[in-house]
Amino acid sequence: MNTTSILARFIKEIRFEDIPGGIVLETKRLLLDSIGCALGGIYTKKGEIALSFGTTTGSSQEATIIGAGQKASAPVASFVNGELFNALDYDALCAPSGHITPYVLSAPLALAEKKNVRGKDLIVAIAVAHEIAQRVCVGLAVPGRLSRKPLKNGLSVQLPIHGYGVNIFGGIAGASRILGLDSDEIEHAFGIGGGMCPVPTLMQFAETVPSSMSKFSPAGWISQAEVTAALLAEMGYTGDRNVLDGEFAFWKSFGADGWDPGVVVSGLGNIWFLSDAVGYKKYPCCGAMHGALDIFCEIIKRFDIKPEEVKELNIVLNMLAELSLWKNRTIENHVDAQFSTAYVFAVAAHQIELGYKWQAEETFKSPEIAAFMKRINVFTPASNQHNGKKAVVEVIVHDNNTREEKRYTERDVWPVRGVMDEKELCSKFEANAEGILSPQQIEDALKTILSLEKVDDVVRLMGLFSSHKTMPRRPA
Repeated sequence: MNTTSILARFIKEIRFEDIPGGIVLETKRLLLDSIGCALGGIYTKKGEIALSFGTTTGSSQEATIIGAGQKASAPVASFVNGELFNALDYDALCAPSGHITPYVLSAPLALAEKKNVRGKDLIVAIAVAHEIAQRVCVGLAVPGRLSRKPLKNGLSVQLPIHGYGVNIFGGIAGASRILGLDSDEIEHAFGIGGGMCPVPTLMQFAETVPSSMSKFSPAGWISQAEVTAALLAEMGYTGDRNVLDGEFAFWKSFGADGWDPGVVVSGLGNIWFLSDAVGYKKYPCCGAMHGALDIFCEIIKRFDIKPEEVKELNIVLNMLAELSLWKNRTIENHVDAQFSTAYVFAVAAHQIELGYKWQAEETFKSPEIAAFMKRINVFTPASNQHNGKKAVVEVIVHDNNTREEKRYTERDVWPVRGVMDEKELCSKFEANAEGILSPQQIEDALKTILSLEKVDDVVRLMGLFSSHKTMPRRPA
């Protein structure tokens, strides 16, 4: 089996008409959500530096830097936008491998504008990019599900590769599709990208406090590498055409427990990983906390609980909460804020406006937030203090009138709705875009993205995401 060539032929031959309607809709939702996350991400330090890099690097005007009011070369624009997509950790999660979109969307988006392609072409590229990334990840993960060893305190992460660099094949797939590369050129682009793929760094990131802006893998660099690989292949630069095949292929360094190419190509074009596999984030933080956050936010809303009334908050999360970044209570930067369980729940308790304000310096340096964090206990099944706790969330409130304690758990608010519908996604976009885009730009953007298949030139779409210069900009 030549996995590389099978994937290349699929990327070359797939048509818009071959993609199920549900997948078409999901690509548009992912685009909508990601653009909004990028606009919100402008107000992080990571976003600020990425924008500065993009707007000060001399280059041709090929692709829009989201929210900046100017363009850059396709590689530079893809770097900046990739960084912005994941700056707040507000981007969607795609089962089973997690963060995919920031790593695979930016490259085809930049090239689609450069090449003046139709909306239908961009939809195909987005769908293909996610599909290839997911399949390569699963091919590396399947052996690990059978034989992986615990990493710490019984923790076993989903993928043995422990990083998101392998998404590079998805972004290259989308970029190659936009450029119209033939199968041979796509194979070369894969080979070039395989040589550019960064080493897995997820576990190093998860155990290092304070955290770094590069996080589990820098989405900007991987996006830029994807554009570069596809453009080089188009020019005739050669790469390893069998990068996914053979005894010493890519998997040898990135698949700790082996490689199953069969699952990579099985059902290709008939079974799509985006079907019922995307979770959109209500909160700008690690997705591991979202289920408990839904419960906690519903409790404080339904029973009108003020932060000062909470005597104690007990939370039970999965084993990720045993890692250093999740246990950290000394918040030094906005990335720390995305992963600290105690901090995130303290912010939620104070009902801070969703979006960049959750990670603003004025928030993570707030004495009130710090004081509330001291009243939070976080447990996992491995915690010594767990003692078989059954409630996911327990809020202990001191009633000043009766001087008695009241306890609230998920049983008091169940069922809690944890998914986001299209109306909520649009509201999330509007909140992220406020102050950067004008109200008319926001309205036009929503209509255009949700009818992307009718757009005759992606340039028109991207023109909607330049900063409206007369609008007041929010503080960083």
